[in-house]
Amino acid sequence: MNWHHIGIYVRELERSISFYQKHFGFSEEIRFQHEDEEIVFLTKGPIRIEFIQSETDYRSTEQIHFCWQVDELQQWVDRLDLNPIEGPMTLANGWKTVLYQGPDQEIVELFQG
Repeated sequence: MNWHHIGIYVRELERSISFYQKHFGFSEEIRFQHEDEEIVFLTKGPIRIEFIQSETDYRSTEQIHFCWQVDELQQWVDRLDLNPIEGPMTLANGWKTVLYQGPDQEIVELFQG
């Protein structure tokens, strides 16, 4: 079994696409309509994110968080044009982490272990 994607309901599809393309280097893989939802998949290497914009139903993403492991956390912190909501910090076990907020309040964590 392999992880395929994370799905995020968004308010403004183009804003979310732009955010992940600009800051994290994602590319649009596919876009399609399913009933009242417009769906876009973005990819970067083996990572895939699904954005869903519904005409009738918006689900809060405030509690969603996902994490990408990176080789050099500080290089990412220096490169991103974003203000962290927490960190960067080193945890008691030596792991380093930083958290950012996406356009729909989803939490994007970068981790170096």
